[in-house]
Amino acid sequence: EAMALDSAMAARRPALRRGRREGRAGLACGVFFFLAVGCGVVGSLGRGGALGSRVGARNGRVRSFAVKEPANVEWFGPGQKYGPQNPAHKFEKPYENLELKKNKVEFDKKDSVLLKEPLQTELFNDEISITASAVNILKHHGSYQQQNRDLRSNRAEMAKSYQFMLRLKVPCGITTPEVYKVLDDLATDYGQNDLKATTRQAWQLHGVLKGNLKHVISTIRNAGSNTLGGCGDINRNVMTSPAPFASPAYTNMRKYASVIAQILAPQSDAFADIWLDGEKQATIEYWQKYTEGVDLEQLANYDNGLGVMTGHDSEPLYGKTYLPRKFKIAVTVEGDNSLDLYINDIGLVTLMEEDGETLKGFNVVVGGGMGRTHKKETTFARAADHLGFVKPEDVYELCKAIVATQRDHGNREVRANARMKYLVHTLGIDNFRSLVEEYYGKKIEPTAPMKEWKFSDWLGWHDQGDGKMFKGFYVTSGRIRDENGVNVKTALRTIVDEISADVILTPSQNIIVSNIPPESQQRVDAILAENGIEKDETALTPLHEGAIACAALPLCGLAITEAERVIEQYIDRVHNLMDKMGMGDQKMIFRMTGCPNGCGRPYMAELGLVGSGPDAYQIWLGGTQELDGVGFTYKDTVKQKDLESELEPIFALYKLRKKPTEGFGNFCKRVGKAQIMAFSEKYKPGSYKDIVEGKNIIIGKTKNKSIKVNEELHTRLKTLAKKNKMTLQQFTTKLLMDGSFGMD
Repeated sequence: EAMALDSAMAARRPALRRGRREGRAGLACGVFFFLAVGCGVVGSLGRGGALGSRVGARNGRVRSFAVKEPANVEWFGPGQKYGPQNPAHKFEKPYENLELKKNKVEFDKKDSVLLKEPLQTELFNDEISITASAVNILKHHGSYQQQNRDLRSNRAEMAKSYQFMLRLKVPCGITTPEVYKVLDDLATDYGQNDLKATTRQAWQLHGVLKGNLKHVISTIRNAGSNTLGGCGDINRNVMTSPAPFASPAYTNMRKYASVIAQILAPQSDAFADIWLDGEKQATIEYWQKYTEGVDLEQLANYDNGLGVMTGHDSEPLYGKTYLPRKFKIAVTVEGDNSLDLYINDIGLVTLMEEDGETLKGFNVVVGGGMGRTHKKETTFARAADHLGFVKPEDVYELCKAIVATQRDHGNREVRANARMKYLVHTLGIDNFRSLVEEYYGKKIEPTAPMKEWKFSDWLGWHDQGDGKMFKGFYVTSGRIRDENGVNVKTALRTIVDEISADVILTPSQNIIVSNIPPESQQRVDAILAENGIEKDETALTPLHEGAIACAALPLCGLAITEAERVIEQYIDRVHNLMDKMGMGDQKMIFRMTGCPNGCGRPYMAELGLVGSGPDAYQIWLGGTQELDGVGFTYKDTVKQKDLESELEPIFALYKLRKKPTEGFGNFCKRVGKAQIMAFSEKYKPGSYKDIVEGKNIIIGKTKNKSIKVNEELHTRLKTLAKKNKMTLQQFTTKLLMDGSFGMD
């Protein structure tokens, strides 16, 4: 037994401790372990005389640590050793996850019997709705309960408007033609006759009545998809770049994303029990074709002995109460930031060796997230930090270690601060990295060099690289419906039926149809044109690519004001203003949401509108074209009728002081809020007509055609004129005529 134990210990990865254990407990445990090995006894003495073991090896030396029994056993399931009340690795932070009275969701998860109750009981009663506790559990099954808020003036009608939204798990945003047909039919027969492509590349099906939930979910699961992972305090849909290129880099991206989606899925049998009467789903999930040759069960259940796995019999990774909050992961290829990598809890960047064929590994970013609350400074949007580099063979275990770190140390006392971004912010990226390394068992390598980021939503035709083509086309807010002569639902179903195209959802809520034979390109274009989509594309402005709006009213219970239903109006208004100011061809990433939770990622946009009241929005500026950082609040509340008057001076300043090729968001980030505010306060409406673009000059309207400049620039001009042995008038005239003398 001693020899077997020694062999097992030597195979385990070293735990990189940071001196956070009590010295006496460690010494006592070490002495006991030494005696235990000599006597062939397995185990170490924990608190209260309980036996348990956790062993690691480092530099050839055996180390042993006491495993304490959970202080609050009601929060732990059978066999579970680790969790928020008893972290596998201690680390000082402002909370201990022991005072949970203000977080009802934690109690609902604890009492749910691994996500079954009270949902299972309430689903089959005669009520048209379910209780708040059942809703909290239902979210983990991929559904939200909603009401039609347009009926608020009629309480009786609103009380009868309960319905359910389903959100599917769609790793990589890819849907096979077989599954798409099932979804399209379900939306027609049991929903509101439309589908919605979300900002995380998932499908939403709205308008399902409670009595139809089981049939709809079981049909989806038996078709080879599911809703597990669509919502709840677990890992959500794993995003990727939507580009279906056949290159090794993009192929590896899809493979690793699909594997991660599977190994981080909950293992509770609640999903099968409730929706499939305890049976296995009839068809394996279609995305598992990208995981061929990978032992998913072995990867999901592998225990490195360092506290990544909780020990729970049924939920070995998550434990009884799952994660503190939702968890989001994205995988892309270096240079391709079509998915907002930095808004995720974990972001992986696929890196290839110089030959372009061999996978080098992944750069890892952590701690991004959009949600915040107005006037609550303890909540904020945050862009992810660079954690480091990981080799392909270690990436799955590192992802599990990061999840375990958040599981044990995320804030469960205050749900508004439960996302991992707050843990990274509280600890700092260096301390967070050290804590992850405790679970991971290795030092995380420094971030590797990579290409500069570029945003694209892949609209138009592209060559996949395997003899097939793909085409992306714009869809307003991702809504797949037939409306006002633009028949997206009919067009997409026709393409799927006739050509068997895969349907890919983009992170900007647009659609790609892929695997199109070259000889079918004309037919695809014809189908789109016949349904008003090609005509619609020709009317797109530079603001449309990358434009996002959340669903907001009428069904979102958190919405403060409109977003999806008005975004086209706002795109037109902003573009018309820009066009009037001579900026009609200027590209800009524009987004809007109906509340501060940020589902439409407005905080990363070059121009973002965030609902702050009825017909009112915050204005956010300073997100970049590369989508690599959070912008800043410019105005807290602007009535929708005043939007143009607020934006005109900002656009005027951009024309005045921008650098060549500098994007609007990058300019706002460089100049900053204070300078923009100061210029706007002195700006006279219409004076943009007198601006010499990019020259920091405003031409006045006096009789002698004078030029008005600020005092700082006037001094610089006088100095340069003297240096060039000219009068100020001669110098400025030559400067305006040919732009010489190296002025910026």
